[in-house]
Amino acid sequence: MIKMDTYFDNYKRQLNLLMDKNRTLKYKYAILNAVKPGDVAIDFGCGTGVLGFFALQAGARHVYAIEETSIIEYAQKLALKNNFEDKITFIRKSGKDVTTEDIPEKVDIILSEPISNLLLEGNAWSTIEYLKGFLKEEGQIIPTSGTLYAVPINTPPETFQDSDSLLGGENVYNVDFLKIPRSVFYKSDARQETWLSKPQPLLTLNLLNDQLNDTFQSTCKFILQEPGHLFGIEFYFEVKIFENIILTSYEQMDYPSWSPLFAPCPEQPLVCKDDKLRLTVHVELIGPYKEDWVLEFEHHSKLLPWTDVWWLTEAAVPKLAGGVLLSKTGLLRLKQNDYFQYDCDNDLERDFLQFIPKNLNCSEICQIIFESQNYDLSTEKIQETLIKFLYKLLSNSLIEIPIPQERFLIKNFQSVIHIP
Repeated sequence: MIKMDTYFDNYKRQLNLLMDKNRTLKYKYAILNAVKPGDVAIDFGCGTGVLGFFALQAGARHVYAIEETSIIEYAQKLALKNNFEDKITFIRKSGKDVTTEDIPEKVDIILSEPISNLLLEGNAWSTIEYLKGFLKEEGQIIPTSGTLYAVPINTPPETFQDSDSLLGGENVYNVDFLKIPRSVFYKSDARQETWLSKPQPLLTLNLLNDQLNDTFQSTCKFILQEPGHLFGIEFYFEVKIFENIILTSYEQMDYPSWSPLFAPCPEQPLVCKDDKLRLTVHVELIGPYKEDWVLEFEHHSKLLPWTDVWWLTEAAVPKLAGGVLLSKTGLLRLKQNDYFQYDCDNDLERDFLQFIPKNLNCSEICQIIFESQNYDLSTEKIQETLIKFLYKLLSNSLIEIPIPQERFLIKNFQSVIHIP
């Protein structure tokens, strides 16, 4: 007897995959190129059996199709309808429970699609590691390799913004909600203009040559190329199915199967150009659609606190970046050092701006302004205002500061995400 809820749930997932022509045709072309006449194949997690059918169309002698859910009954009917029933053996088991009684011969190729939005699908990868025991020494695996990329972004996706009013603890439906931890992934529609740096590979796996496990830890480093806020990390994958046939979740934004995912930071710190960010990820793949992700952030920030002693030294004031000024309508880049067009908030800031290009230190600037008697302020108050002004310029990458590495402010924070 078929459990209809399980059957229907699998059928919906399989239907989405079949309707994704970009994904399905790339797999078909890869299998038609990889499988040779007379080959024997394993189709692991066969679903509707379509990958195994492609292998038989390519001339495979036999296919062993492994599937532990009730969708296998639909695959058997498809095999019968397409006259493949004598060339395909269906095995309703978990992949790790398969024995030589089920597959009594070595195979030439393993076919699978162990891919999720975060590259790794449940415990499928360790199951493929187990099934390698049935593979001939010169055998192949499809897909051949995969890479998970990470990139910090300064604008959260719409899916996060839509839920943030509730997660942030605001009044919704006339109910005051407590702040909910943002411990989930969101489908991301972020574009490259929101990236704070170049994407970095977080994890790269060769399915044939690497040891495939259910846990991993990996670290990547970013040098931020834009100022802004670190709202979170976007993840996307790139999978090499076979040779030059590539599937990425970034191109899949227009298809139903996969999409990039966004993980919000527990904090949204202000960041500067040339800040350094280290991301360490710990992952445990517990089972299908059940994973634990721990994201550890280490932010090396140039944004020193206003009270930091560095500001109060006798060193010269940092130089304004050449040809750059700030307007309330956005950043403007000039062909000349026309600092006096800077859209200051008050006259005191305008006075500061006149002295920044000169070789003066903080104390000298404050003393000159104090002696001008244009402001009824103490030198301490003028200095405090100058420090805040420098901080604002720094946060917008408008001044160049030769801060030694040991003077960077290091912030650590962590996010724990459970799937589901």
